[in-house]
Amino acid sequence: MIKFDIGVNAGIIWHLLSEKGTLTIDAIGELTGFERQELMLALGWLSRENKVDFSQHGEDLQVGLSNSSFYF
Repeated sequence: MIKFDIGVNAGIIWHLLSEKGTLTIDAIGELTGFERQELMLALGWLSRENKVDFSQHGEDLQVGLSNSSFYF
């Protein structure tokens, strides 16, 4: 996997969160079909760019768009 692919996957996740709202990491994986490694790399990209926020709810780690994430 190259940086371009990670960026494309990050964009897919950003658009998914924009459409669906906050989701668990497992739900993002199911909806995108990304393998765990692809998912984590893309979420790391989005996190580094301050596009997403993470919150723990019981056993689930949830991901949502940050307030500063107006576009990808």
